[in-house]
Amino acid sequence: MFDGFLSVMDKGGPVMWMLLIASIVVVAIVIERLIFFASQHSDTKGLLRQIGAKIAADDLDGAIKICQANKGMLPRILEFGLRRGEKNRADITDALSIALMEHLNSLERFLGVIGTIAVIAPFIGLSGTVLGIIRAFQDIALKGNSTPAVVAGGVSEALITTFAGLVVAIVAVIFFNYFKSRIKAYNQEMIVAANQLAEMLHFHNTGAAIPTDLYQPPN
Repeated sequence: MFDGFLSVMDKGGPVMWMLLIASIVVVAIVIERLIFFASQHSDTKGLLRQIGAKIAADDLDGAIKICQANKGMLPRILEFGLRRGEKNRADITDALSIALMEHLNSLERFLGVIGTIAVIAPFIGLSGTVLGIIRAFQDIALKGNSTPAVVAGGVSEALITTFAGLVVAIVAVIFFNYFKSRIKAYNQEMIVAANQLAEMLHFHNTGAAIPTDLYQPPN
């Protein structure tokens, strides 16, 4: 099996090794991003319920401790806002917006690399095919043998790189779009949670009761 792999790589030439490196990069980033998203807090409503109960009980330190006890970006963003909980609503909202923008870069880390590979992989494969066809016709010219079998054999070997480039690009595009949609959904979820926190702190600072539609009080 390994010998067959080396044979295919040899037929494809240097371009195949470039595509192999590109595919390894894509796989590494995909694994890293999957682990990253798996490490994020998944129960946003539950977290807000706990924080809301502490704010309603005038226990901002307790709300901060809840954020510190949970993993992921969202608890860190909410903690950032809670530490400015005594300020007015505009300042709290601005602080949360800054925290959201800072963490957005973490969400999109390495995504540009996958997007770039998705775009250039087919062209890398095509360049290998063009070079392969050129070599095939040069061999035909040198040997003086131009039978269809000889031409077909050379072209089939040359097309290996195009196929490999398309496979790498397809995989990269699938995961690029998957992560894009997941980032959009998670970012929207964090924005909603940040706005709910700002509203809860506003009610707290004005001495008004926090509406139960913002959080579910404990039974």
